[in-house]
Amino acid sequence: MSEAGDTTIIAFVLSDMRSGSTLLDQLLGTHPAILSVGEIHWLAAYATQDRSEFDPEYELVCTCGQAVTECTFWTAVTRRLGKPLEALKLRPAFSAAGKRIAERLPGLFRFPAAQRAFAGPDMVRDSLALADSLAEVSGCRLVVDSSKSEFRFRAIYEARPSRVRAIVLTRDYRAVVHSKMKRGHTLEDAAIGWRGKMWRIAALTDDLPGDTLHRVAYEDLCQDPATVLARVCAFLGVPFSPAMLERPTSGLHHIGGSPSKFDPARTRVVLDSGYQQAFTPTQLARLRRLVGDVPRRWGY
Repeated sequence: MSEAGDTTIIAFVLSDMRSGSTLLDQLLGTHPAILSVGEIHWLAAYATQDRSEFDPEYELVCTCGQAVTECTFWTAVTRRLGKPLEALKLRPAFSAAGKRIAERLPGLFRFPAAQRAFAGPDMVRDSLALADSLAEVSGCRLVVDSSKSEFRFRAIYEARPSRVRAIVLTRDYRAVVHSKMKRGHTLEDAAIGWRGKMWRIAALTDDLPGDTLHRVAYEDLCQDPATVLARVCAFLGVPFSPAMLERPTSGLHHIGGSPSKFDPARTRVVLDSGYQQAFTPTQLARLRRLVGDVPRRWGY
């Protein structure tokens, strides 16, 4: 059992949606020293079954098959916290105007005064308390959060820089847009969403030291998972475990994320390159105009 508090590290996966964050999160979660719990900021929606806040195509249950209020792991975390899971403030409490300002000027979020004004005072406190409780219950010092919230990461980093790490997960924008379009997004919305998300991640991570920031390309992860995961382990300060090379079919207590986490047949790490034949020349030209120069920042 680990001692929580200042020894607990939160490793944030930062990416756009449909970039492989659930895959990376699951692979990391197979390591005996790492606890992976998925997209933590949806915890209140899972605790209250509130689909007005989060409405995926699957049931709002832990990957063990139980509601978080009945899951033995999450009920143990609740006891350790001493407060209901739904009482935790784990997402920036943006007003509509505040969110617009933060998205247009993300660099403001480097400053605590802006964080307090835009995100509310309780998010950092509750996020750290939850991480400590997760560490106590699991015995793992490293807790992975794949919520993909660049603002939440930066707020906690500014408050307790020694407690957080950032793993930026990138994927070819064409693949991300294609995946979003298969789920009902227009090409325009998908491309603009990718551009904005990756621009904000860059703005809130480009000044971080090398021992806090690590980049993973989805394509590299799928083509050479052993090498990529060994490097992630070195970044996190744990030895590589061969168990990380296959997606787990049980044993994790994930919330949020892709529905692929519920598919017991999807254990192998396979690169999806279907997007390469998905766009017409006209669509590709439109897509390149929409994403602008942002892909160059990430090597695409």
